[in-house]
Amino acid sequence: MVTYNSMRLAPPKSWDEFEDMCKSSFQLRWSNPNLNRHGRPGQKQDGVDVYGDDSFGHFVGIQCKNTVSGISKATIDDELLKAEEFNPKITALYIATTAARDVSIQSYVRTLNANRQLNGLFPVNVAFWDDISFDLTKDPDVLRIYYPQMFEQLQPTREELLRKRDISNLSTLLNVIDFTSTIDHLRGDAKYIHSLIIDEYNNIQDILNSAVFQLSDTNLKGVINEFTTAWGDLISLFAIAPYDYLTLQNTFSFITPGDFCRNQKEYDLYEKITDSMSNLEVKISNFCDFINNHYHEINLIETSAKARNYY
Repeated sequence: MVTYNSMRLAPPKSWDEFEDMCKSSFQLRWSNPNLNRHGRPGQKQDGVDVYGDDSFGHFVGIQCKNTVSGISKATIDDELLKAEEFNPKITALYIATTAARDVSIQSYVRTLNANRQLNGLFPVNVAFWDDISFDLTKDPDVLRIYYPQMFEQLQPTREELLRKRDISNLSTLLNVIDFTSTIDHLRGDAKYIHSLIIDEYNNIQDILNSAVFQLSDTNLKGVINEFTTAWGDLISLFAIAPYDYLTLQNTFSFITPGDFCRNQKEYDLYEKITDSMSNLEVKISNFCDFINNHYHEINLIETSAKARNYY
């Protein structure tokens, strides 16, 4: 299988882009995002185009040479002389080049470094285009910046587009339902119904009845229909029941003098509402399970928190 790091990357034509590539290459090599380009075009740069700390925390400099045809020994000597004037002092110089690996240059650098070490001078290393390419291919996101043509721009399938639309419309619905609070309010009996239950249902109906709300996933439509139908049944029973509104608690209280229903009809209604609340809790739990198992893009804790701020 062809992988990114087995591909032959074409060197850039622009020296400015090559400097950016070198910066990215060494950032990946040393796991240090904080390398810096030195100066601007036309300024004296003392043999250093990019500087910063290597993976050992040593302050180093990088000279970028867009020289596809090769790099000479004279160029290395010249860049070393310039880099020795750089402040603050660097502990090593890397000469990055678009040239291919050259054994004669590698041999020259080894000999040169042995002599420089004897004289207490910092070493020099040559990073050839193969080395730079290898670094860049470590991160596809970085590689995409310089070689976008390598990444196919695939058109989404019809199924992907429909799912994306379903998620968007589903999110609109979920943003008006605080499931966490709603389930808590449903765990009692018909004595108290929090106003949130009524407000949420009204907002749910507004969204579901909107001309632009549409879902393609039949299973999703099914679980939504189940819990909204159960919710509607509860609201219908609530509408004909004797409730007083407790303003401070934002809650409706079933009228039960002495904790007893006033007649058999109201008692039966009380029981039906209690059963309806329990049924709605089950349907909501089923819906949440479905979302958690089939729509991993959705975080119900986050949508509930957002809905909580809405009310």
